[in-house]
Amino acid sequence: MIQFLKFILASCLGTALALILLFLILIGIGTSKIAEQTSSPTVTIKENSILSIKIPDLLPEQTNNVQIQGITFKDEKILGVHDIASSIDQAADDPQIKGIYLIGSMYDHGYSTLKIIRDALLNFKSKGKFIYSHSNYYNHKNYFLASTANQISIHPLGFIELNGFGAAIPFYKELMEKIGLEFNIYYAGEFKSATEPFRLSKMSDQNRLQLREYLESQMNEYVHQIAATRNLSNEELRSDFDLFKSYTPQKAVENKVIDRVAHEESVLAEIKSKLNIQSDADINFVSLYNYCISKGNRTDYSAKNKIAIIYAEGNITDAKGEEAEIGRRYLKMIRDIRNNEKIKAVVLRVNSPGGSALMSDEFLYELDLTREAGKPVVVSMGDYAASGGYYISCHADSIFASPHTLTGSIGVFALIPNFKVMADQKIGVDFDTIGTGPMANKFNLTSTWGIEESTRMQENINNTYDRFIKVVSEGRKLTIENTKEIAKGRIWTGKKAVEIGLVNRIGELKDAISSAAKLASLDHFRTVEYPTRDDAFQKLIKKFQGKEDELSSTIQSSIIKSELGEFYPYYKEWKELKELKGIQARLPIKIIY
Repeated sequence: MIQFLKFILASCLGTALALILLFLILIGIGTSKIAEQTSSPTVTIKENSILSIKIPDLLPEQTNNVQIQGITFKDEKILGVHDIASSIDQAADDPQIKGIYLIGSMYDHGYSTLKIIRDALLNFKSKGKFIYSHSNYYNHKNYFLASTANQISIHPLGFIELNGFGAAIPFYKELMEKIGLEFNIYYAGEFKSATEPFRLSKMSDQNRLQLREYLESQMNEYVHQIAATRNLSNEELRSDFDLFKSYTPQKAVENKVIDRVAHEESVLAEIKSKLNIQSDADINFVSLYNYCISKGNRTDYSAKNKIAIIYAEGNITDAKGEEAEIGRRYLKMIRDIRNNEKIKAVVLRVNSPGGSALMSDEFLYELDLTREAGKPVVVSMGDYAASGGYYISCHADSIFASPHTLTGSIGVFALIPNFKVMADQKIGVDFDTIGTGPMANKFNLTSTWGIEESTRMQENINNTYDRFIKVVSEGRKLTIENTKEIAKGRIWTGKKAVEIGLVNRIGELKDAISSAAKLASLDHFRTVEYPTRDDAFQKLIKKFQGKEDELSSTIQSSIIKSELGEFYPYYKEWKELKELKGIQARLPIKIIY
Protein backbone atom coordinates (compact mmCIF):
# COMPACT_ATOMS: atom_id res chain seq x y z
CA MET A 1 0.00 0.00 0.00
CA ILE A 2 2.81 2.42 0.95
CA GLN A 3 4.63 1.53 -2.27
CA PHE A 4 1.45 2.22 -4.24
CA LEU A 5 1.04 5.66 -2.62
CA LYS A 6 4.69 6.46 -3.37
CA PHE A 7 4.09 5.52 -7.00
CA ILE A 8 0.96 7.72 -7.23
CA LEU A 9 2.77 10.63 -5.54
CA ALA A 10 5.75 10.33 -7.87
CA SER A 11 3.43 10.24 -10.90
CA CYS A 12 1.54 13.33 -9.70
CA LEU A 13 4.79 15.16 -8.98
CA GLY A 14 6.15 14.24 -12.40
CA THR A 15 2.98 15.40 -14.10
CA ALA A 16 3.02 18.68 -12.14
CA LEU A 17 6.68 19.30 -13.06
CA ALA A 18 5.95 18.56 -16.71
CA LEU A 19 3.02 20.99 -16.70
CA ILE A 20 5.14 23.69 -15.04
CA LEU A 21 7.89 23.14 -17.64
CA LEU A 22 5.35 23.29 -20.48
CA PHE A 23 3.86 26.47 -18.99
CA LEU A 24 7.30 28.10 -18.80
CA ILE A 25 8.04 27.13 -22.41
CA LEU A 26 4.72 28.63 -23.56
CA ILE A 27 5.41 31.81 -21.61
CA GLY A 28 8.83 32.03 -23.27
CA ILE A 29 7.35 31.61 -26.74
CA GLY A 30 4.53 34.07 -25.98
CA THR A 31 6.90 36.62 -24.54
CA SER A 32 9.16 36.50 -27.58
CA LYS A 33 6.18 36.88 -29.91
CA ILE A 34 4.78 39.77 -27.91
CA ALA A 35 8.23 41.37 -27.75
CA GLU A 36 8.41 41.20 -31.54
CA GLN A 37 5.04 42.91 -31.88
CA THR A 38 5.43 45.44 -29.07
CA SER A 39 8.95 46.62 -29.88
CA SER A 40 9.06 50.27 -30.94
CA PRO A 41 10.31 50.97 -34.47
CA THR A 42 13.91 52.04 -34.91
CA VAL A 43 13.85 55.21 -36.97
CA THR A 44 16.86 57.05 -38.31
CA ILE A 45 16.28 60.67 -39.22
CA LYS A 46 18.19 61.25 -42.44
CA GLU A 47 19.53 64.54 -43.70
CA ASN A 48 17.14 66.62 -45.83
CA SER A 49 14.04 64.99 -44.28
CA ILE A 50 10.44 66.21 -44.35
CA LEU A 51 8.13 65.73 -41.39
CA SER A 52 4.81 64.42 -42.69
CA ILE A 53 1.84 65.21 -40.47
CA LYS A 54 -1.59 63.65 -40.70
CA ILE A 55 -3.79 64.55 -37.74
CA PRO A 56 -5.34 61.34 -36.34
CA ASP A 57 -8.99 60.77 -35.47
CA LEU A 58 -8.03 60.23 -31.83
CA LEU A 59 -6.21 63.15 -30.24
CA PRO A 60 -6.22 62.97 -26.44
CA GLU A 61 -4.65 65.53 -24.13
CA GLN A 62 -2.28 62.90 -22.75
CA THR A 63 -0.63 60.18 -24.83
CA ASN A 64 -2.52 56.87 -24.54
CA ASN A 65 -5.29 58.41 -22.42
CA VAL A 66 -7.96 56.73 -24.53
CA GLN A 67 -10.06 53.66 -24.01
CA ILE A 68 -8.86 50.47 -25.68
CA GLN A 69 -9.83 50.50 -29.36
CA GLY A 70 -9.56 46.79 -30.08
CA ILE A 71 -7.44 43.73 -29.43
CA THR A 72 -3.80 44.31 -30.31
CA PHE A 73 -0.39 43.29 -29.00
CA LYS A 74 1.39 46.13 -30.75
CA ASP A 75 2.90 48.94 -28.72
CA GLU A 76 1.08 51.58 -30.73
CA LYS A 77 0.84 54.80 -28.81
CA ILE A 78 -2.04 57.19 -29.32
CA LEU A 79 -0.09 60.43 -29.28
CA GLY A 80 -1.43 63.21 -27.09
CA VAL A 81 -1.71 66.72 -28.48
CA HIS A 82 1.00 68.08 -26.19
CA ASP A 83 3.48 65.39 -27.24
CA ILE A 84 2.65 66.13 -30.89
CA ALA A 85 3.28 69.86 -30.39
CA SER A 86 6.50 69.10 -28.51
CA SER A 87 7.73 66.95 -31.41
CA ILE A 88 7.00 69.73 -33.91
CA ASP A 89 8.89 72.18 -31.70
CA GLN A 90 11.77 69.70 -31.54
CA ALA A 91 11.73 69.35 -35.34
CA ALA A 92 11.92 73.14 -35.65
CA ASP A 93 15.40 72.99 -34.10
CA ASP A 94 16.44 69.77 -35.86
CA PRO A 95 18.83 70.49 -38.77
CA GLN A 96 17.83 67.18 -40.39
CA ILE A 97 14.22 68.33 -40.79
CA LYS A 98 13.84 70.88 -43.61
CA GLY A 99 10.07 71.25 -43.77
CA ILE A 100 6.62 69.89 -42.98
CA TYR A 101 4.08 68.32 -45.30
CA LEU A 102 0.52 68.57 -43.92
CA ILE A 103 -1.54 65.71 -45.31
CA GLY A 104 -5.24 66.52 -45.60
CA SER A 105 -7.47 64.51 -43.26
CA MET A 106 -10.85 64.85 -41.60
CA TYR A 107 -11.21 65.14 -37.84
CA ASP A 108 -13.48 66.74 -35.27
CA HIS A 109 -11.15 68.04 -32.58
CA GLY A 110 -11.85 71.21 -30.65
CA TYR A 111 -10.14 74.47 -31.59
CA SER A 112 -8.38 74.73 -28.22
CA THR A 113 -6.76 71.38 -28.99
CA LEU A 114 -5.93 72.31 -32.58
CA LYS A 115 -4.49 75.68 -31.52
CA ILE A 116 -1.78 73.85 -29.55
CA ILE A 117 -0.63 72.21 -32.80
CA ARG A 118 -1.16 75.41 -34.78
CA ASP A 119 1.09 77.36 -32.42
CA ALA A 120 3.79 74.71 -32.84
CA LEU A 121 3.48 74.92 -36.64
CA LEU A 122 3.84 78.71 -36.52
CA ASN A 123 6.93 78.31 -34.34
CA PHE A 124 8.36 75.82 -36.87
CA LYS A 125 7.71 78.27 -39.70
CA SER A 126 9.30 81.14 -37.75
CA LYS A 127 12.61 79.22 -37.83
CA GLY A 128 12.80 79.75 -41.59
CA LYS A 129 11.50 76.28 -42.48
CA PHE A 130 8.66 75.67 -44.93
CA ILE A 131 5.23 74.07 -44.57
CA TYR A 132 3.18 72.70 -47.47
CA SER A 133 -0.45 71.62 -47.12
CA HIS A 134 -2.40 69.55 -49.62
CA SER A 135 -5.88 68.08 -49.32
CA ASN A 136 -8.86 66.90 -51.34
CA TYR A 137 -11.21 68.60 -48.90
CA TYR A 138 -11.01 71.60 -46.59
CA ASN A 139 -13.37 72.48 -43.79
CA HIS A 140 -12.88 74.91 -40.92
CA LYS A 141 -11.08 72.35 -38.73
CA ASN A 142 -8.32 71.21 -41.09
CA TYR A 143 -8.06 74.67 -42.67
CA PHE A 144 -7.24 76.04 -39.21
CA LEU A 145 -3.94 74.13 -39.36
CA ALA A 146 -3.44 74.40 -43.12
CA SER A 147 -3.57 78.20 -42.89
CA THR A 148 -0.10 78.15 -41.30
CA ALA A 149 1.43 76.75 -44.51
CA ASN A 150 3.59 78.64 -46.98
CA GLN A 151 1.45 77.05 -49.66
CA ILE A 152 -2.06 75.58 -49.42
CA SER A 153 -3.12 73.43 -52.35
CA ILE A 154 -6.23 71.44 -53.21
CA HIS A 155 -7.07 68.76 -55.78
CA PRO A 156 -8.75 70.17 -58.93
CA LEU A 157 -11.94 68.29 -58.04
CA GLY A 158 -11.65 68.96 -54.32
CA PHE A 159 -14.40 70.38 -52.16
CA ILE A 160 -14.30 73.35 -49.77
CA GLU A 161 -16.67 73.88 -46.85
CA LEU A 162 -15.64 77.19 -45.31
CA ASN A 163 -19.09 78.62 -44.66
CA GLY A 164 -19.13 79.68 -41.01
CA PHE A 165 -19.82 78.04 -37.65
CA GLY A 166 -23.11 76.41 -36.66
CA ALA A 167 -24.46 74.08 -34.00
CA ALA A 168 -26.81 71.13 -34.57
CA ILE A 169 -28.48 69.80 -31.43
CA PRO A 170 -30.69 66.68 -31.54
CA PHE A 171 -34.01 66.67 -29.67
CA TYR A 172 -35.47 63.36 -28.46
CA LYS A 173 -38.91 64.42 -27.18
CA GLU A 174 -40.84 62.95 -30.12
CA LEU A 175 -38.78 59.76 -30.07
CA MET A 176 -39.48 59.28 -26.37
CA GLU A 177 -43.21 59.77 -26.92
CA LYS A 178 -43.16 57.04 -29.57
CA ILE A 179 -41.37 54.50 -27.38
CA GLY A 180 -43.21 55.49 -24.20
CA LEU A 181 -40.14 56.66 -22.29
CA GLU A 182 -40.51 59.70 -20.05
CA PHE A 183 -38.10 61.60 -17.84
CA ASN A 184 -38.67 63.43 -14.58
CA ILE A 185 -36.54 66.52 -15.22
CA TYR A 186 -35.17 68.99 -12.68
CA TYR A 187 -32.61 71.74 -13.17
CA ALA A 188 -31.26 74.99 -11.75
CA GLY A 189 -30.03 77.79 -14.00
CA GLU A 190 -32.22 79.24 -16.75
CA PHE A 191 -29.43 78.72 -19.33
CA LYS A 192 -28.76 75.13 -18.21
CA SER A 193 -29.86 73.50 -21.45
CA ALA A 194 -28.65 69.92 -20.96
CA THR A 195 -32.23 68.77 -20.31
CA GLU A 196 -33.79 70.59 -23.28
CA PRO A 197 -33.47 67.70 -25.78
CA PHE A 198 -35.71 65.64 -23.44
CA ARG A 199 -38.36 68.26 -22.64
CA LEU A 200 -38.50 70.49 -25.74
CA SER A 201 -38.68 70.10 -29.51
CA LYS A 202 -36.35 73.02 -30.24
CA MET A 203 -33.90 75.33 -28.47
CA SER A 204 -35.16 77.68 -25.78
CA ASP A 205 -34.65 81.40 -26.31
CA GLN A 206 -31.96 81.39 -23.59
CA ASN A 207 -30.05 78.56 -25.21
CA ARG A 208 -30.33 80.10 -28.65
CA LEU A 209 -28.95 83.38 -27.25
CA GLN A 210 -25.94 81.83 -25.52
CA LEU A 211 -25.09 79.60 -28.46
CA ARG A 212 -25.31 82.49 -30.91
CA GLU A 213 -23.01 84.63 -28.73
CA TYR A 214 -20.61 81.74 -28.22
CA LEU A 215 -20.37 80.84 -31.92
CA GLU A 216 -20.04 84.50 -32.94
CA SER A 217 -17.17 84.96 -30.50
CA GLN A 218 -15.47 81.80 -31.72
CA MET A 219 -15.83 82.83 -35.36
CA ASN A 220 -14.29 86.23 -34.64
CA GLU A 221 -11.33 84.57 -32.90
CA TYR A 222 -10.96 82.08 -35.75
CA VAL A 223 -11.05 84.80 -38.43
CA HIS A 224 -8.53 86.91 -36.53
CA GLN A 225 -6.00 84.06 -36.40
CA ILE A 226 -6.51 82.92 -40.00
CA ALA A 227 -6.38 86.46 -41.43
CA ALA A 228 -3.03 87.09 -39.73
CA THR A 229 -1.37 84.09 -41.40
CA ARG A 230 -3.07 84.53 -44.79
CA ASN A 231 -2.32 88.27 -45.03
CA LEU A 232 -6.01 89.07 -45.42
CA SER A 233 -8.12 91.56 -43.55
CA ASN A 234 -10.59 90.29 -40.96
CA GLU A 235 -13.45 91.89 -42.89
CA GLU A 236 -12.74 90.25 -46.26
CA LEU A 237 -12.13 86.82 -44.73
CA ARG A 238 -15.28 87.01 -42.62
CA SER A 239 -17.27 88.06 -45.68
CA ASP A 240 -15.82 85.11 -47.60
CA PHE A 241 -17.02 82.69 -44.92
CA ASP A 242 -20.41 84.30 -44.33
CA LEU A 243 -21.32 84.40 -48.03
CA PHE A 244 -19.53 81.12 -48.83
CA LYS A 245 -17.66 82.78 -51.68
CA SER A 246 -14.91 80.14 -51.97
CA TYR A 247 -17.09 77.14 -52.77
CA THR A 248 -14.85 75.80 -55.56
CA PRO A 249 -11.05 75.35 -55.67
CA GLN A 250 -10.76 77.99 -58.38
CA LYS A 251 -12.79 80.58 -56.46
CA ALA A 252 -10.79 79.84 -53.30
CA VAL A 253 -7.60 80.70 -55.20
CA GLU A 254 -9.18 83.88 -56.59
CA ASN A 255 -10.14 84.93 -53.05
CA LYS A 256 -6.65 84.08 -51.69
CA VAL A 257 -8.08 81.52 -49.29
CA ILE A 258 -6.04 78.81 -51.03
CA ASP A 259 -2.84 79.25 -53.05
CA ARG A 260 -2.94 76.57 -55.68
CA VAL A 261 -5.11 74.01 -57.46
CA ALA A 262 -2.94 70.96 -58.13
CA HIS A 263 -2.59 67.22 -57.99
CA GLU A 264 -0.49 65.91 -55.13
CA GLU A 265 2.32 64.75 -57.43
CA SER A 266 2.79 68.32 -58.58
CA VAL A 267 3.04 69.52 -54.97
CA LEU A 268 5.62 66.83 -54.19
CA ALA A 269 7.64 67.90 -57.21
CA GLU A 270 7.75 71.43 -55.82
CA ILE A 271 8.93 70.11 -52.44
CA LYS A 272 11.74 68.23 -54.25
CA SER A 273 12.74 71.46 -55.89
CA LYS A 274 12.86 73.18 -52.49
CA LEU A 275 15.11 70.39 -51.24
CA ASN A 276 17.36 70.58 -54.35
CA ILE A 277 16.94 66.87 -55.11
CA GLN A 278 16.37 65.15 -58.46
CA SER A 279 12.80 64.86 -59.73
CA ASP A 280 13.08 61.06 -59.80
CA ALA A 281 14.48 60.87 -56.27
CA ASP A 282 12.40 59.97 -53.23
CA ILE A 283 11.65 62.48 -50.51
CA ASN A 284 12.82 61.42 -47.06
CA PHE A 285 9.44 61.57 -45.34
CA VAL A 286 9.33 60.94 -41.60
CA SER A 287 5.91 60.46 -40.05
CA LEU A 288 5.12 62.51 -36.99
CA TYR A 289 4.55 59.29 -35.03
CA ASN A 290 7.95 57.83 -35.93
CA TYR A 291 9.68 61.13 -35.25
CA CYS A 292 8.08 61.39 -31.83
CA ILE A 293 8.99 57.80 -30.95
CA SER A 294 12.55 58.16 -32.21
CA LYS A 295 13.24 61.33 -30.25
CA GLY A 296 11.59 60.23 -27.02
CA ASN A 297 11.00 62.68 -24.21
CA ARG A 298 13.44 65.36 -23.15
CA THR A 299 12.95 65.08 -19.40
CA ASP A 300 15.77 66.45 -17.29
CA TYR A 301 16.08 63.72 -14.68
CA SER A 302 18.76 65.66 -12.81
CA ALA A 303 16.01 67.93 -11.48
CA LYS A 304 14.81 66.67 -8.11
CA ASN A 305 11.88 69.03 -7.68
CA LYS A 306 8.76 68.09 -9.64
CA ILE A 307 5.55 69.66 -10.87
CA ALA A 308 2.71 67.18 -11.29
CA ILE A 309 0.52 67.57 -14.37
CA ILE A 310 -2.85 65.94 -13.80
CA TYR A 311 -4.81 65.38 -17.01
CA ALA A 312 -8.48 65.63 -16.06
CA GLU A 313 -9.97 64.61 -19.38
CA GLY A 314 -13.47 63.34 -20.17
CA ASN A 315 -16.72 62.97 -18.27
CA ILE A 316 -16.74 63.04 -14.46
CA THR A 317 -18.15 59.80 -13.11
CA ASP A 318 -18.87 58.32 -9.67
CA ALA A 319 -17.27 55.06 -10.79
CA LYS A 320 -13.55 54.26 -10.74
CA GLY A 321 -13.29 55.62 -14.27
CA GLU A 322 -11.70 54.25 -17.43
CA GLU A 323 -9.11 56.05 -19.56
CA ALA A 324 -10.47 59.40 -20.77
CA GLU A 325 -12.80 59.50 -17.77
CA ILE A 326 -12.45 61.31 -14.46
CA GLY A 327 -13.40 58.82 -11.77
CA ARG A 328 -12.57 57.81 -8.21
CA ARG A 329 -9.07 56.69 -9.17
CA TYR A 330 -8.19 60.39 -9.34
CA LEU A 331 -8.83 60.85 -5.62
CA LYS A 332 -6.07 58.45 -4.61
CA MET A 333 -3.85 59.96 -7.30
CA ILE A 334 -4.18 63.44 -5.79
CA ARG A 335 -3.54 62.08 -2.28
CA ASP A 336 -0.35 60.40 -3.49
CA ILE A 337 0.76 63.66 -5.09
CA ARG A 338 0.02 65.54 -1.89
CA ASN A 339 2.14 63.12 0.14
CA ASN A 340 5.04 63.11 -2.34
CA GLU A 341 7.64 65.50 -0.93
CA LYS A 342 9.40 65.88 -4.29
CA ILE A 343 6.26 67.27 -5.93
CA LYS A 344 6.15 70.99 -5.15
CA ALA A 345 3.19 72.13 -7.28
CA VAL A 346 0.27 70.82 -9.32
CA VAL A 347 -1.00 71.81 -12.75
CA LEU A 348 -4.50 70.52 -13.48
CA ARG A 349 -5.14 70.26 -17.21
CA VAL A 350 -8.93 70.23 -17.56
CA ASN A 351 -10.72 69.14 -20.71
CA SER A 352 -14.09 68.07 -19.37
CA PRO A 353 -17.77 68.90 -19.95
CA GLY A 354 -18.47 67.88 -16.34
CA GLY A 355 -20.59 65.07 -14.93
CA SER A 356 -21.32 63.86 -11.42
CA ALA A 357 -21.80 66.75 -8.96
CA LEU A 358 -20.81 64.52 -6.04
CA MET A 359 -17.56 63.38 -7.64
CA SER A 360 -16.76 66.95 -8.70
CA ASP A 361 -17.05 68.04 -5.07
CA GLU A 362 -14.83 65.20 -3.83
CA PHE A 363 -12.24 66.02 -6.48
CA LEU A 364 -12.22 69.69 -5.45
CA TYR A 365 -11.92 68.73 -1.78
CA GLU A 366 -8.74 66.75 -2.50
CA LEU A 367 -7.28 69.70 -4.41
CA ASP A 368 -8.16 72.02 -1.52
CA LEU A 369 -6.25 69.75 0.87
CA THR A 370 -3.30 69.83 -1.54
CA ARG A 371 -3.27 73.62 -1.49
CA GLU A 372 -3.55 73.62 2.30
CA ALA A 373 -0.48 71.36 2.35
CA GLY A 374 1.46 74.21 0.74
CA LYS A 375 1.43 73.01 -2.86
CA PRO A 376 0.15 75.59 -5.39
CA VAL A 377 -2.52 74.40 -7.83
CA VAL A 378 -2.78 76.02 -11.26
CA VAL A 379 -5.45 75.13 -13.83
CA SER A 380 -5.01 75.01 -17.60
CA MET A 381 -8.27 74.68 -19.56
CA GLY A 382 -8.60 72.88 -22.89
CA ASP A 383 -11.65 72.66 -25.17
CA TYR A 384 -14.05 72.29 -22.24
CA ALA A 385 -13.94 73.20 -18.58
CA ALA A 386 -17.66 73.45 -18.08
CA SER A 387 -20.06 72.74 -15.24
CA GLY A 388 -18.34 70.00 -13.22
CA GLY A 389 -15.21 70.74 -15.23
CA TYR A 390 -15.32 74.30 -13.91
CA TYR A 391 -16.30 73.15 -10.42
CA ILE A 392 -13.03 71.22 -9.99
CA SER A 393 -11.07 74.22 -11.32
CA CYS A 394 -12.47 77.19 -9.44
CA HIS A 395 -10.34 77.05 -6.26
CA ALA A 396 -7.01 77.05 -8.10
CA ASP A 397 -4.40 79.69 -7.33
CA SER A 398 -4.54 80.72 -10.98
CA ILE A 399 -6.64 79.65 -13.98
CA PHE A 400 -5.51 79.79 -17.62
CA ALA A 401 -7.89 79.27 -20.54
CA SER A 402 -7.51 79.10 -24.31
CA PRO A 403 -9.41 81.76 -26.27
CA HIS A 404 -11.40 78.82 -27.67
CA THR A 405 -12.22 77.24 -24.28
CA LEU A 406 -15.89 76.70 -23.47
CA THR A 407 -16.28 77.19 -19.73
CA GLY A 408 -18.81 78.24 -17.09
CA SER A 409 -22.14 76.37 -17.39
CA ILE A 410 -22.51 76.80 -13.62
CA GLY A 411 -25.74 74.88 -13.07
CA VAL A 412 -27.02 71.42 -12.23
CA PHE A 413 -29.74 69.03 -13.37
CA ALA A 414 -31.19 65.57 -12.86
CA LEU A 415 -32.81 63.26 -15.43
CA ILE A 416 -34.76 60.39 -13.85
CA PRO A 417 -36.44 57.95 -16.26
CA ASN A 418 -40.09 56.99 -15.86
CA PHE A 419 -40.84 53.60 -17.43
CA LYS A 420 -44.55 53.48 -16.58
CA VAL A 421 -45.93 54.24 -20.06
CA MET A 422 -43.34 52.02 -21.75
CA ALA A 423 -44.04 49.15 -19.37
CA ASP A 424 -47.85 49.44 -19.32
CA GLN A 425 -48.71 50.45 -22.87
CA LYS A 426 -45.76 49.36 -25.03
CA ILE A 427 -44.59 46.14 -23.38
CA GLY A 428 -47.59 45.06 -21.31
CA VAL A 429 -45.92 44.81 -17.90
CA ASP A 430 -47.90 45.98 -14.84
CA PHE A 431 -46.43 46.80 -11.44
CA ASP A 432 -48.19 46.55 -8.09
CA THR A 433 -46.66 47.89 -4.88
CA ILE A 434 -46.84 47.59 -1.13
CA GLY A 435 -44.88 49.46 1.52
CA THR A 436 -44.53 50.29 5.20
CA GLY A 437 -45.64 53.91 4.84
CA PRO A 438 -47.01 56.53 2.43
CA MET A 439 -43.51 57.39 1.10
CA ALA A 440 -42.17 53.84 0.79
CA ASN A 441 -42.93 53.54 -2.93
CA LYS A 442 -42.33 57.15 -3.91
CA PHE A 443 -39.47 57.83 -6.36
CA ASN A 444 -40.29 54.55 -8.11
CA LEU A 445 -39.12 54.45 -11.73
CA THR A 446 -42.24 52.55 -12.82
CA SER A 447 -44.84 54.99 -11.47
CA THR A 448 -45.79 58.57 -12.20
CA TRP A 449 -44.19 61.06 -9.82
CA GLY A 450 -46.38 63.52 -7.97
CA ILE A 451 -45.90 66.71 -5.98
CA GLU A 452 -44.08 64.95 -3.11
CA GLU A 453 -41.34 63.57 -5.34
CA SER A 454 -41.01 66.72 -7.43
CA THR A 455 -40.82 69.06 -4.44
CA ARG A 456 -38.10 67.05 -2.72
CA MET A 457 -36.12 66.48 -5.90
CA GLN A 458 -36.17 70.14 -6.90
CA GLU A 459 -35.10 71.11 -3.39
CA ASN A 460 -32.08 68.80 -3.73
CA ILE A 461 -31.26 70.37 -7.10
CA ASN A 462 -31.51 73.87 -5.61
CA ASN A 463 -29.28 72.92 -2.68
CA THR A 464 -26.63 71.55 -5.04
CA TYR A 465 -26.84 74.68 -7.18
CA ASP A 466 -26.44 76.88 -4.08
CA ARG A 467 -23.40 74.84 -3.12
CA PHE A 468 -21.97 75.34 -6.63
CA ILE A 469 -22.51 79.12 -6.36
CA LYS A 470 -20.84 79.21 -2.93
CA VAL A 471 -17.84 77.18 -4.13
CA VAL A 472 -17.29 79.48 -7.12
CA SER A 473 -17.81 82.59 -5.00
CA GLU A 474 -15.16 81.49 -2.50
CA GLY A 475 -12.68 80.32 -5.11
CA ARG A 476 -12.92 83.35 -7.38
CA LYS A 477 -13.41 85.87 -4.56
CA LEU A 478 -16.71 87.11 -5.98
CA THR A 479 -19.83 88.08 -4.09
CA ILE A 480 -22.72 85.61 -4.09
CA GLU A 481 -24.78 88.14 -6.07
CA ASN A 482 -22.10 88.56 -8.75
CA THR A 483 -21.61 84.80 -8.97
CA LYS A 484 -25.33 84.20 -9.43
CA GLU A 485 -25.41 86.78 -12.21
CA ILE A 486 -22.70 85.02 -14.26
CA ALA A 487 -23.90 81.53 -13.38
CA LYS A 488 -27.43 80.49 -14.43
CA GLY A 489 -25.93 77.56 -16.33
CA ARG A 490 -24.59 79.91 -18.99
CA ILE A 491 -21.57 79.04 -21.15
CA TRP A 492 -18.70 81.46 -21.76
CA THR A 493 -15.64 81.61 -24.01
CA GLY A 494 -12.19 81.74 -22.44
CA LYS A 495 -11.81 85.45 -23.23
CA LYS A 496 -15.21 86.37 -21.82
CA ALA A 497 -14.49 84.26 -18.73
CA VAL A 498 -11.44 86.46 -18.06
CA GLU A 499 -13.60 89.59 -18.29
CA ILE A 500 -16.20 88.32 -15.80
CA GLY A 501 -13.69 86.89 -13.33
CA LEU A 502 -14.07 83.12 -13.86
CA VAL A 503 -10.57 82.84 -15.35
CA ASN A 504 -7.35 84.74 -14.61
CA ARG A 505 -5.76 84.93 -18.02
CA ILE A 506 -5.49 83.50 -21.54
CA GLY A 507 -2.67 80.99 -21.93
CA GLU A 508 -1.70 77.41 -22.71
CA LEU A 509 -0.43 74.51 -20.61
CA LYS A 510 3.18 75.75 -20.75
CA ASP A 511 2.03 79.09 -19.29
CA ALA A 512 0.28 77.29 -16.44
CA ILE A 513 3.45 75.27 -15.74
CA SER A 514 5.52 78.47 -15.62
CA SER A 515 2.99 80.02 -13.24
CA ALA A 516 3.06 76.97 -10.95
CA ALA A 517 6.87 77.04 -10.89
CA LYS A 518 6.83 80.71 -9.96
CA LEU A 519 4.27 80.17 -7.19
CA ALA A 520 6.39 77.31 -5.80
CA SER A 521 9.63 79.32 -6.21
CA LEU A 522 11.17 76.69 -8.50
CA ASP A 523 13.98 77.44 -10.94
CA HIS A 524 15.05 73.87 -11.76
CA PHE A 525 12.30 71.25 -11.98
CA ARG A 526 10.81 68.53 -14.13
CA THR A 527 7.21 67.60 -14.83
CA VAL A 528 5.58 64.25 -14.12
CA GLU A 529 2.30 63.21 -15.70
CA TYR A 530 -0.76 61.68 -14.06
CA PRO A 531 -2.51 59.33 -14.56
CA THR A 532 0.27 56.91 -15.47
CA ARG A 533 0.02 55.75 -19.06
CA ASP A 534 -0.32 52.14 -20.25
CA ASP A 535 0.40 50.92 -23.75
CA ALA A 536 -2.21 49.01 -25.76
CA PHE A 537 -1.00 45.58 -24.60
CA GLN A 538 -1.05 46.56 -20.92
CA LYS A 539 -4.58 47.90 -21.32
CA LEU A 540 -5.66 44.65 -22.93
CA ILE A 541 -4.20 42.56 -20.09
CA LYS A 542 -6.02 44.73 -17.54
CA LYS A 543 -9.25 44.25 -19.44
CA PHE A 544 -8.83 40.47 -19.35
CA GLN A 545 -8.02 40.65 -15.64
CA GLY A 546 -11.18 42.69 -15.07
CA LYS A 547 -14.75 41.84 -15.87
CA GLU A 548 -15.48 39.90 -19.03
CA ASP A 549 -18.51 42.05 -19.87
CA GLU A 550 -16.27 45.14 -19.65
CA LEU A 551 -14.07 43.83 -22.47
CA SER A 552 -17.14 42.82 -24.48
CA SER A 553 -18.61 46.31 -24.04
CA THR A 554 -15.37 47.91 -25.24
CA ILE A 555 -15.31 45.81 -28.42
CA GLN A 556 -19.02 46.46 -29.02
CA SER A 557 -18.53 50.22 -28.67
CA SER A 558 -15.65 50.08 -31.17
CA ILE A 559 -17.89 48.32 -33.72
CA ILE A 560 -20.78 50.76 -33.19
CA LYS A 561 -18.44 53.73 -33.59
CA SER A 562 -17.10 52.44 -36.91
CA GLU A 563 -20.64 51.78 -38.17
CA LEU A 564 -22.21 55.10 -37.11
CA GLY A 565 -19.29 57.29 -38.17
CA GLU A 566 -20.16 61.00 -37.86
CA PHE A 567 -23.41 60.15 -36.03
CA TYR A 568 -21.59 58.35 -33.21
CA PRO A 569 -21.30 61.48 -30.96
CA TYR A 570 -25.11 61.75 -30.90
CA TYR A 571 -25.52 58.07 -30.03
CA LYS A 572 -22.85 58.32 -27.33
CA GLU A 573 -24.46 61.43 -25.80
CA TRP A 574 -27.88 59.77 -25.76
CA LYS A 575 -26.46 56.63 -24.18
CA GLU A 576 -24.56 58.58 -21.50
CA LEU A 577 -27.54 60.73 -20.58
CA LYS A 578 -29.79 57.66 -20.34
CA GLU A 579 -27.39 56.09 -17.83
CA LEU A 580 -26.87 59.15 -15.61
CA LYS A 581 -27.20 58.64 -11.87
CA GLY A 582 -27.63 61.36 -9.28
CA ILE A 583 -27.40 65.12 -9.73
CA GLN A 584 -25.27 66.19 -12.67
CA ALA A 585 -23.12 69.25 -13.27
CA ARG A 586 -22.31 68.89 -16.92
CA LEU A 587 -22.38 70.70 -20.25
CA PRO A 588 -25.36 70.50 -22.61
CA ILE A 589 -25.20 68.26 -25.68
CA LYS A 590 -21.81 68.60 -27.36
CA ILE A 591 -21.57 71.54 -29.74
CA ILE A 592 -20.28 70.48 -33.16
CA TYR A 593 -19.17 73.31 -35.45
